[in-house]
Amino acid sequence: MPRLFVALEPSPDFRAALSHLQDRLRAMGVTGRWLAPSNLHMTLAFIGSWPEDAADHLPPVRVPFRIILAGPGIFPGAKVLWAGVEPSRDLTTLAKEVRKKLDLAGIPYDRQAFYPHITLARKPFVPDGVRLSSVETPPAEMTVREVCLYKSEHLENGMAYTVIGRGG
Repeated sequence: MPRLFVALEPSPDFRAALSHLQDRLRAMGVTGRWLAPSNLHMTLAFIGSWPEDAADHLPPVRVPFRIILAGPGIFPGAKVLWAGVEPSRDLTTLAKEVRKKLDLAGIPYDRQAFYPHITLARKPFVPDGVRLSSVETPPAEMTVREVCLYKSEHLENGMAYTVIGRGG
């Protein structure tokens, strides 16, 4: 069975801004296992191994809403370098709706609290003197219109994330 997760797919402009942010961090000496721009996404719920028919249980986005890119950060002890988004009640509500639909369908998912972010790199190293809060974040926003079901696969060059279903 494939490993699945429900996520937001960045618009081309939002993805370009995330890639530009990765470049700025690299230029400051930050290293890590960088995600390819094509793999960038915002996870709403991680399912894990499950049949691909989970796409039938994606909620619609009732009213499109905007998210705005915010600066980078690192989860304490988690070894993940991420880009945040400005707080959004609509985004938090959507994540709750996704998880409720999965619950109702009996599809198990990781129950960690939702913290909106896009992983930029794993196992990052930030040189002494580099403050992530000082990194200029490229201006970017996107309109959320749908949620996507992704599958993750181990390939020769690393992980690949592929959209296999879309919700309204």
